[in-house]
Amino acid sequence: MIELMIVIGIMAVLTTLIFVGWSMIIAKSEKVQCMGNLRSLQTSLNSYIQDVGHWPQIPEELDAPGSGNDNAYEDWWLEELKNYGGTPEVWQCPTIKRMVISKSPDGRPKLSYTPTPFDALAFTPYKWSTQPWLVEIGNIHGGGALICFPDGSIKTMNDILGR
Repeated sequence: MIELMIVIGIMAVLTTLIFVGWSMIIAKSEKVQCMGNLRSLQTSLNSYIQDVGHWPQIPEELDAPGSGNDNAYEDWWLEELKNYGGTPEVWQCPTIKRMVISKSPDGRPKLSYTPTPFDALAFTPYKWSTQPWLVEIGNIHGGGALICFPDGSIKTMNDILGR
């Protein structure tokens, strides 16, 4: 009987270790996929700029505070970059999708990344190498929000602030 209890105890400890390890593996893989999404969006934006000659310009009625239709802003970005590889899946962090979108009542995809607004001059998005192009909407993966720069590099907010 004592041997059986010891075996059950050892199995419980091993199961706990495996569960914790599995969670860490999932979190790390989702962060890597999120970083890949940011790089894909940076490439899409770069292609858009090369093709159209300027940063995507948000229509004034969508950019106005209190415009009333939160989905219109997201729909506009999805449509604007659709032909450049900006699919709805690329706009979604897998962790946010798992934690939030799956629980939303309408199941509607939300953008997990916020693009920086620039003017319509062709050189402006490239003028400052430290000006982010895309920012993750929150501290989802630890270390602060992920930030994507014009060269495709990605850093966390804590890396930028030196924490």
